[in-house]
Amino acid sequence: MKPLNEQQDKKKLKKDRRLIRKTKKIEREVSKKTTFQKLKSWWPLSKISGKIIIGYLTAIVIGGFLLSIPGVVIDKESEWNFITGMFTASSAISDTGITILQTNSQYSFIGQILILIMIKIGGIGLLTIKIVILGLLNRKISINDQYVAKTERGTGTVNNAVEMIRDGFVFLIGIEIFGSVILFFGFYFTPMAEYNYAGKSFDITNPYQDFSKSLWASIFHSVSAVNNAGFDILSNSSLQPYNQVQNRGYFLQVIFMLQWIIGGLGYPTYHDIKRKIQARKLGKKVRFSLFTKLNFVVYLILLILGPILVVLSEMLTVENSDIMYPNGIKQPTEAWVFDIIFNVTSCRNAGYSTVDVNNFTAGSKFIMAIWMFIGAAPSSTAGGIRTTTFAICFLEIYSIILNKHSVEAFKKKIPDENVKRSFAVVFLSFFIVITSIFVVYLDSNKMLYDREAQVDNTEYTIIQLIVYVCSAFGTVGFQPFNNSEILAMGVISKIMLVLTMFIGQLGISNTLLAFVKPKNRQNYTYLEEEVTIG
Repeated sequence: MKPLNEQQDKKKLKKDRRLIRKTKKIEREVSKKTTFQKLKSWWPLSKISGKIIIGYLTAIVIGGFLLSIPGVVIDKESEWNFITGMFTASSAISDTGITILQTNSQYSFIGQILILIMIKIGGIGLLTIKIVILGLLNRKISINDQYVAKTERGTGTVNNAVEMIRDGFVFLIGIEIFGSVILFFGFYFTPMAEYNYAGKSFDITNPYQDFSKSLWASIFHSVSAVNNAGFDILSNSSLQPYNQVQNRGYFLQVIFMLQWIIGGLGYPTYHDIKRKIQARKLGKKVRFSLFTKLNFVVYLILLILGPILVVLSEMLTVENSDIMYPNGIKQPTEAWVFDIIFNVTSCRNAGYSTVDVNNFTAGSKFIMAIWMFIGAAPSSTAGGIRTTTFAICFLEIYSIILNKHSVEAFKKKIPDENVKRSFAVVFLSFFIVITSIFVVYLDSNKMLYDREAQVDNTEYTIIQLIVYVCSAFGTVGFQPFNNSEILAMGVISKIMLVLTMFIGQLGISNTLLAFVKPKNRQNYTYLEEEVTIG
């Protein structure tokens, strides 16, 4: 009996050892899961928005490195200058157009190609490129990728996100190709001015009657204009060489305007227009979405109201307007009115200018800064708080005045969550712009103090700074400071401006979502208590 008992004891011992090993294995797995969950809870970004933010930051870092390589950047002092390269890369990827170096003379052809690729990446959406390629090839797209596309481009629902992005991409590519063909003839047959009214050189790269230069200029500027990037490879003063007394290239200016207006309407609008056309062919009726209606109305109002307000500001000021009287010479009425229409329209999203932004009065610059802050449509290539956000906030205020309990537009109720998010977007955007102005003012105070301004006082500098920061946030690209002054800014200022451009392009909604996780949502509420407000 003893050997049998020993055998049983051994079996029991083996069984206990196996059980102990299994228990320890489970404990290790639980410990790993607990550690991972802790790290996950500490990680501040949500899964999808976090992926988008990290993707864009990585692209800016890589782009900054590429644009600082000797041979890519021609300027010797900027070789291996990562801050300068990162600033330009951020401006290109965010479709802003603010530059430290002159694109036409201080970047090589390879550098210009890299900038154009970054502009296109920013226009389509960094992570949406994968969706576009798979969609065009009719390949299956995962639910996760669809959520990424919906978040990055700000489209309505997951179901129609891929179709909407595909429609928008094809439409914009078509506009870019068609625009390139027209711009080629514009550049080839339109001469450029080499000097402005005051005799200052524009440092031009002239495509006039030069086939290769006209071809490259047409491709580059068509992509840049449609994507609201504001980059040019023509001069140190945007499109100003095409707007002098002896050279007024109105044909080119009108094409540029049409391209950036179309580019600023947003992907859902293109999709709605396509649905409307298809339905009409089939004899059916399809209504535009609330997004498209609100976007069109606000876009049209700002498009008309902006130039009117600036015209009044220029006409009713005590001093002579430098727009109406450049260098004291009176311009024809149709010339200065068109200058205002072009540049105020551009300040919404594009960044191309035909006059020096500093020539506008302080009142005009302030109006333009507000227009930059508002920006263009969501899901477009433009920045700012976006037209629909502005519309919802306005409608909420209007509802409060009428003592309504909900926000309504075009016989539709706007969800309360949308209304709350809209006000949060406006407040955070205002906070970011104010903070950026304050940081740049303090960090670059020596440059701001030493620079030669038209009016040597603090008020003039502050107005310019407001325009510059709003231009960065609205991803516009208007530059009240020249390249050498921007280069002389402090490192902290440049990093702050990069962040402002980055947030302006990505949208406050995405930066809000990036820090919102499902587990942070409360499943309970507290008792209400009224608080006296102003």
